[in-house]
Amino acid sequence: MVVFYQPNIGMKRDKVKSGDILINTNTFKPAHCGIVVDGQMVIHATTRGILIEHIDMWNEEADMFRANPEMNAADTKKVVDVARNILGSADYGKTRAVIKSTFGSSTAGEDLYARLTKYNERLEDHQGMVKNVYCSELVILCYQMAWFQGKISERNSKLFINLDGKHAWPSTLRRYLRSNPFFKELGLFKKQPNA
Repeated sequence: MVVFYQPNIGMKRDKVKSGDILINTNTFKPAHCGIVVDGQMVIHATTRGILIEHIDMWNEEADMFRANPEMNAADTKKVVDVARNILGSADYGKTRAVIKSTFGSSTAGEDLYARLTKYNERLEDHQGMVKNVYCSELVILCYQMAWFQGKISERNSKLFINLDGKHAWPSTLRRYLRSNPFFKELGLFKKQPNA
């Protein structure tokens, strides 16, 4: 697969855009994912907490995905605002990552929509959206909450990721994005040479 972006080899950083999704390609340990905000920073949920780090510090090869067609500035801001809210209010959910992601269905259902309604109410009350998340759940929530306003019609937005993030591994998210015409696979993020 083509290398979309690799730090420190002359590629322009402006190829990477807010809202882009990174999903590690490593199959020999649990995968990891994050979402790009502000062009060069990645928000991701790790055992060290919910972090924001420069994309050049992403230390694994990753598949990169982007909305198709690309989001306008207002839609990108919606996604980034959700990511920043999660960064400011959530902790890493180890139980969610180990238990919930393994023992549950990633099929979106009424439990998901009830949870999103609760998160939306918390946002309106300035309580912080979610208390605990893991990496793929964080990414999925960014695209869900950007369009979910508690209305059934909002669930049908082309960029609403129709997975239950509480029960979705990064590999599940990758399969979903690859099969969805409203997302495109950009290519690989390669870690820094000699990193």
